[in-house]
Amino acid sequence: MIEENVKLLAEKTSELANYITSLHFEHNPGLIKRYGTEGKHRCYEDAVFHLNFLAEALTMNLPDMYANYILWAAAMLKSRNIPESDLHHNLEFVQQAIHEILGTEFSITTKEYVDSAKEKLKEITEESISYISDDNPLKEEVAVYLKYLLQGKRREATILITELIEQGILIKDIYQFIFQVSQYEVGLLWQCNKITVAHEHYCTAATQQIMSGLYHHIFSATRKGKTLVACSITGELHELGIRMVTDFFEMEGWDTYYLGANMPDNQLQEALTEYKADVLALSVTLPTHVSKAASLIKKIRSNEDFNHLKIMVGGYPFITNPDLWKKVAADAYAQNANEAITRANDLVNQ
Repeated sequence: MIEENVKLLAEKTSELANYITSLHFEHNPGLIKRYGTEGKHRCYEDAVFHLNFLAEALTMNLPDMYANYILWAAAMLKSRNIPESDLHHNLEFVQQAIHEILGTEFSITTKEYVDSAKEKLKEITEESISYISDDNPLKEEVAVYLKYLLQGKRREATILITELIEQGILIKDIYQFIFQVSQYEVGLLWQCNKITVAHEHYCTAATQQIMSGLYHHIFSATRKGKTLVACSITGELHELGIRMVTDFFEMEGWDTYYLGANMPDNQLQEALTEYKADVLALSVTLPTHVSKAASLIKKIRSNEDFNHLKIMVGGYPFITNPDLWKKVAADAYAQNANEAITRANDLVNQ
């Protein structure tokens, strides 16, 4: 029944989005004056995003997944001076459109998801949030590193990292407390409309390049005789996080094969066989790709050649939905690279 509903929602997305958009502008005629024709197009695009996330949450049977997305959207829209009431109205209009276009039975199913999102919006606070916290042992260093990147000073950022290594700072600590934290902070700054997409891409590309220059530091002489294959799910373009995880395993003495982002399912399974993988680390950044992870894991589980293989997942959707890893039938979930090492060692030693 759920699969049929999701399929119907996908087929009707454009019609639903158009209707949601018309409801917005009928409810508030001043919107056309405030945002113009371009605003109407943006409203339609936003409606499509909302419906896509709703479809994914329905697929995984997780109302909280949709609610967490709405909470994220609220912060992003607020930073762009879009009234919070617009998002509240959007939730009402989504439910109305589904009821009128897809029917009462369907709208009864989605009501739980919309109501969950409404409750989540009550959690919004005015507190200033930052990933650069006081308990970060390299708090000052990550702040300087991020400042350099946001100013386009990759050379200065590279020198800073080099000097920290010369001072005896562990590569793992640089990864965890500088690279990872700065990437989280960059994402937050974009969400809050404080930097552009160009800034975000530059910071990511610069960090990737700096990491590449550290590879001669990360290869461990002591090998464990265990193999990790790591990649992002098909359709993902984000790869820095899973690349950091792979490097941590390499430093721990694992043989690692990093396959990058947007890895086709069939080629991934070929690689798992070729490299005799003990653990597959699978990264998902966008919540709309979670069902792809579930489908991939199901395919792998159906192949007897991979009966020994342990599958570990990570990424934003799993951080915001702690039990989601069970829904996709993974063996474990890790929030960061250090945790991934612990989980993987536990899995292969069972």
